[in-house]
Amino acid sequence: MNKNIFISIAFSLIGLFAMADGIVTNTTNSPKSYTSDNEDFLLPSGYFNINYNLGFTSGRMSDFIKDNSYRGFNIDGRKFISNNFTVGGYMGWTGFYQKYPRKTFINENGSITGVASSTYYNFNMGVNAHYYPFPSGRIKPYAGVNLGPVYQTLAVQVGRYYIEDKNWQFQFAPELGVFIPFGPDSDAGVNTGIRYNLISYQNTNFGFDNGLSYFQWFLGLSFEY
Repeated sequence: MNKNIFISIAFSLIGLFAMADGIVTNTTNSPKSYTSDNEDFLLPSGYFNINYNLGFTSGRMSDFIKDNSYRGFNIDGRKFISNNFTVGGYMGWTGFYQKYPRKTFINENGSITGVASSTYYNFNMGVNAHYYPFPSGRIKPYAGVNLGPVYQTLAVQVGRYYIEDKNWQFQFAPELGVFIPFGPDSDAGVNTGIRYNLISYQNTNFGFDNGLSYFQWFLGLSFEY
């Protein structure tokens, strides 16, 4: 009797370990089940991101506006075309503003005294491509680039005098970021990183002779689908 009980317990444990380890077991009346060591089926189809952007001017842009930008956002969608690469699209908005104390500005045409301000706004959209070196990891760093048109407005006001330039340009924006899920089984998480925006703009009246550039730190929500 004790021998039969021991044999029954042994076979029961073997069966439990077989199910836990994914070993295929066969019975005459039950269908076969299969498992795979390939975890690619666990990868998402893509990502949808909603980000808040904090801007920092650089180059000639720092001469035009020195203050940081606290007004900016963007959304983007990405679709995996392989285990490591995504392609998609984006759109966003950014605003910089700086106010100067009352002072006198002098040029060849005379002088102007008053409170001055500089503003910069843009609306951008286009296509993107990203590379994920560790697509099967829970935390997914990536490198990518955004390309597309940008509609921008630059303005300088001194007292009652106002100068403005509205134009369409082309934007090139490489970025480094990381997706951090809220949990091991979560389809949502934090998306954060650094982006460098370079816009092909030339206007010597505003001090730009070879492009306009600024950095952005972005922080937002990312959703796998």
